[in-house]
Amino acid sequence: MHAMRKFYTNYDSIHRFTLSLDYHQNELKCAFCLKNNQFVSHGIVYKQCPDSEREKVGKRIFCSNRYGRTGCGRTFQLYVATEIPSLQYSTSHLFVFISLLMTNMTIADSYFEATQQTEIEPRNAWRWLDKLMRKLIEYRTFLKVPLLHPSLPFKQRALRLKHLLPSLSALISKIMDNPCSKFQFIQQSAFI
Repeated sequence: MHAMRKFYTNYDSIHRFTLSLDYHQNELKCAFCLKNNQFVSHGIVYKQCPDSEREKVGKRIFCSNRYGRTGCGRTFQLYVATEIPSLQYSTSHLFVFISLLMTNMTIADSYFEATQQTEIEPRNAWRWLDKLMRKLIEYRTFLKVPLLHPSLPFKQRALRLKHLLPSLSALISKIMDNPCSKFQFIQQSAFI
């Protein structure tokens, strides 16, 4: 038995996987109740955006406790690796944000440039930074280094950036092409 993947390369690969849940019944087990043979496809996940066109970015599967099944009833969401769960912006927006921070742009200006927002309130920029800081240990574990010394020429505007930017820079150097989505696909964990 092995853990179920959470991130996939595209929506079609998620769809193919959910169509073949019966084939994988002995391989997959629920992370909560540890039972196998209980998963049922349970609907589509759409991108969280105000646009009228709904983009498919994932699917839900259900550890069924109905119709004779004995699962726990939990729902799991599977995503396309370019999407960040529960966020309306994609990994490409996050990568632009990180890249602009590395050019010594302010946190708020980096966020506004990455998201093309015109609002004056920069709270979400700080939320993104907080989420990045909470994942710092995971980035360093992925890089297999205990601590990166800030030897790169980043101006230290915020103490958090002093610790965060060298690790993100090393991560981007290690995964050159779309590092945020590749990290999600490789680690099977959300980038933020």
